[in-house]
Amino acid sequence: MTKRDLFRVLIKVFALYSIILTVFSWIPSNMMYSFYGNETAIILAASLIFTFLLILIYVFLIKKTDAIIDFLKIDRGFDDNELKLLDFNSKKVLMLGIILIGGYLIISELSNFIQYAFLAFKNEISRGQLYVFPNGSANDENYIFELVFSGINLLIGYLLLTNYTKVSKWILKKGNKN
Repeated sequence: MTKRDLFRVLIKVFALYSIILTVFSWIPSNMMYSFYGNETAIILAASLIFTFLLILIYVFLIKKTDAIIDFLKIDRGFDDNELKLLDFNSKKVLMLGIILIGGYLIISELSNFIQYAFLAFKNEISRGQLYVFPNGSANDENYIFELVFSGINLLIGYLLLTNYTKVSKWILKKGNKN
């Protein structure tokens, strides 16, 4: 098995897992939001649009796996092209773990980020204002906090995916000092 094959499988598994989360978690929670508001049709339409966008992103992950691998360059930094499952040393295991953690952060937080961005935007529009920082209730601050938290997790996941060799070298260096 080549390292590229392994990353193809991992990306497709993450995409399928995310589609399942979207169908069984994202859609029902947004349906509940739409039934509690006065603008049921608007919220329902926006939820369907965002759900469609999420599914498009996941289909892109499944269909364009090679383009994602080339863009993130996650198949670089290994000593050889073939992965021998019995020949994993600590550096390779650590690099694979960092890639898995970064991918999981991106996949798990992407839907949260879009959801909280939508809710914060909807809340600002419904009040007739559009400010970047809310000047109101605890609900507004909760949306902004969750939005920032999800954004930071997405950034960390992206940085882990693009810099996994540097992070693994840094961790191994710190481990050797101790």
